[in-house]
Amino acid sequence: MAGSLAVHGFPMTTNRNPTRWHDHVEKFRVALMGLIIAARRHSSVRFHAIAAIAVTAMSLFLRIDLRGCALLATVAGLVMATELLNTAIEELVRVIHPDRCPKIGRVLDISAAAVLVAALVAIVVGFCILGPPLIAWWQSTETRL
Repeated sequence: MAGSLAVHGFPMTTNRNPTRWHDHVEKFRVALMGLIIAARRHSSVRFHAIAAIAVTAMSLFLRIDLRGCALLATVAGLVMATELLNTAIEELVRVIHPDRCPKIGRVLDISAAAVLVAALVAIVVGFCILGPPLIAWWQSTETRL
Protein backbone atom coordinates (compact mmCIF):
# COMPACT_ATOMS: atom_id res chain seq x y z
CA MET A 1 0.00 0.00 0.00
CA ALA A 2 1.55 3.30 -1.09
CA GLY A 3 2.04 5.88 1.62
CA SER A 4 1.95 3.52 4.59
CA LEU A 5 4.57 2.34 7.01
CA ALA A 6 4.55 -0.58 9.39
CA VAL A 7 5.56 0.57 12.85
CA HIS A 8 5.99 -2.28 15.34
CA GLY A 9 3.73 -4.39 13.15
CA PHE A 10 0.96 -1.78 13.05
CA PRO A 11 0.21 0.00 9.77
CA MET A 12 0.62 3.76 9.93
CA THR A 13 -0.57 5.74 6.92
CA THR A 14 1.56 8.74 6.00
CA ASN A 15 -0.82 10.43 3.54
CA ARG A 16 -3.45 11.42 6.08
CA ASN A 17 -4.33 14.98 6.98
CA PRO A 18 -1.45 15.95 9.33
CA THR A 19 -3.70 18.12 11.49
CA ARG A 20 -5.78 15.19 12.77
CA TRP A 21 -5.15 14.72 16.49
CA HIS A 22 -5.13 10.95 16.51
CA ASP A 23 -2.33 10.91 13.91
CA HIS A 24 -0.16 13.05 16.20
CA VAL A 25 -1.08 10.99 19.23
CA GLU A 26 -0.15 7.80 17.37
CA LYS A 27 3.22 9.23 16.33
CA PHE A 28 3.88 10.30 19.93
CA ARG A 29 2.89 6.81 21.17
CA VAL A 30 5.29 5.16 18.70
CA ALA A 31 8.13 7.50 19.75
CA LEU A 32 7.43 6.82 23.43
CA MET A 33 7.52 3.08 22.73
CA GLY A 34 10.91 3.57 21.07
CA LEU A 35 12.18 5.33 24.18
CA ILE A 36 10.88 2.53 26.41
CA ILE A 37 12.39 -0.17 24.19
CA ALA A 38 15.76 1.62 24.17
CA ALA A 39 15.71 2.04 27.96
CA ARG A 40 14.82 -1.62 28.51
CA ARG A 41 17.45 -3.00 26.13
CA HIS A 42 20.37 -0.61 26.65
CA SER A 43 21.91 0.24 30.01
CA SER A 44 23.59 3.35 28.58
CA VAL A 45 20.17 4.89 27.84
CA ARG A 46 19.12 4.20 31.44
CA PHE A 47 22.41 5.65 32.73
CA HIS A 48 21.97 8.92 30.81
CA ALA A 49 18.33 9.19 31.90
CA ILE A 50 19.33 8.74 35.55
CA ALA A 51 22.12 11.31 35.13
CA ALA A 52 19.62 13.81 33.67
CA ILE A 53 17.27 13.23 36.62
CA ALA A 54 20.16 13.70 39.07
CA VAL A 55 21.23 16.95 37.39
CA THR A 56 17.63 18.19 37.47
CA ALA A 57 17.36 17.38 41.18
CA MET A 58 20.68 19.09 41.87
CA SER A 59 19.63 22.21 39.96
CA LEU A 60 16.40 22.39 41.96
CA PHE A 61 18.26 21.85 45.24
CA LEU A 62 20.80 24.57 44.40
CA ARG A 63 18.07 26.88 43.04
CA ILE A 64 19.76 27.38 39.69
CA ASP A 65 18.26 30.23 37.67
CA LEU A 66 16.04 29.66 34.65
CA ARG A 67 18.82 30.20 32.10
CA GLY A 68 21.08 27.71 33.82
CA CYS A 69 18.26 25.15 34.00
CA ALA A 70 17.49 25.70 30.32
CA LEU A 71 21.13 25.15 29.38
CA LEU A 72 21.36 22.02 31.53
CA ALA A 73 18.16 20.68 29.95
CA THR A 74 19.54 21.43 26.49
CA VAL A 75 22.79 19.53 27.01
CA ALA A 76 20.95 16.66 28.75
CA GLY A 77 18.62 16.47 25.76
CA LEU A 78 21.61 16.51 23.42
CA VAL A 79 23.15 13.57 25.27
CA MET A 80 19.88 11.61 25.27
CA ALA A 81 19.28 12.32 21.58
CA THR A 82 22.77 11.20 20.57
CA GLU A 83 22.48 8.13 22.80
CA LEU A 84 19.16 7.20 21.20
CA LEU A 85 20.61 7.66 17.71
CA ASN A 86 23.60 5.52 18.67
CA THR A 87 21.24 2.89 20.07
CA ALA A 88 19.17 2.95 16.87
CA ILE A 89 22.31 2.46 14.78
CA GLU A 90 23.37 -0.46 16.99
CA GLU A 91 19.93 -2.07 16.66
CA LEU A 92 19.92 -1.59 12.89
CA VAL A 93 23.39 -3.12 12.56
CA ARG A 94 22.28 -6.18 14.54
CA VAL A 95 19.45 -6.73 12.06
CA ILE A 96 21.32 -5.98 8.83
CA HIS A 97 24.67 -7.56 9.67
CA PRO A 98 24.63 -9.71 12.84
CA ASP A 99 28.22 -10.94 12.29
CA ARG A 100 31.25 -8.90 13.29
CA CYS A 101 32.67 -6.72 10.52
CA PRO A 102 35.53 -4.20 10.91
CA LYS A 103 33.88 -1.64 8.62
CA ILE A 104 30.61 -1.78 10.54
CA GLY A 105 32.60 -1.71 13.78
CA ARG A 106 34.07 1.63 12.73
CA VAL A 107 30.57 3.01 12.12
CA LEU A 108 29.54 1.89 15.59
CA ASP A 109 32.70 3.42 17.08
CA ILE A 110 31.97 6.74 15.39
CA SER A 111 28.37 6.81 16.59
CA ALA A 112 29.57 6.01 20.11
CA ALA A 113 32.08 8.86 19.80
CA ALA A 114 29.18 11.24 19.11
CA VAL A 115 27.68 10.24 22.45
CA LEU A 116 31.04 10.73 24.16
CA VAL A 117 31.44 14.24 22.73
CA ALA A 118 27.90 15.19 23.78
CA ALA A 119 28.46 13.77 27.27
CA LEU A 120 31.78 15.62 27.69
CA VAL A 121 30.14 18.89 26.65
CA ALA A 122 27.32 18.22 29.13
CA ILE A 123 29.83 17.54 31.91
CA VAL A 124 31.68 20.81 31.23
CA VAL A 125 28.41 22.78 31.13
CA GLY A 126 27.24 21.01 34.28
CA PHE A 127 30.42 21.91 36.17
CA CYS A 128 30.24 25.52 34.97
CA ILE A 129 26.63 25.93 36.10
CA LEU A 130 26.43 23.64 39.13
CA GLY A 131 30.03 23.91 40.37
CA PRO A 132 30.08 27.40 41.92
CA PRO A 133 26.76 27.08 43.83
CA LEU A 134 27.68 23.55 44.92
CA ILE A 135 31.02 24.77 46.27
CA ALA A 136 29.28 27.67 48.04
CA TRP A 137 26.74 25.29 49.58
CA TRP A 138 29.52 22.92 50.66
CA GLN A 139 31.50 25.76 52.28
CA SER A 140 28.41 27.03 54.08
CA THR A 141 27.74 23.60 55.58
CA GLU A 142 31.38 23.32 56.74
CA THR A 143 31.18 26.59 58.66
CA ARG A 144 28.07 25.35 60.52
CA LEU A 145 29.82 22.18 61.71
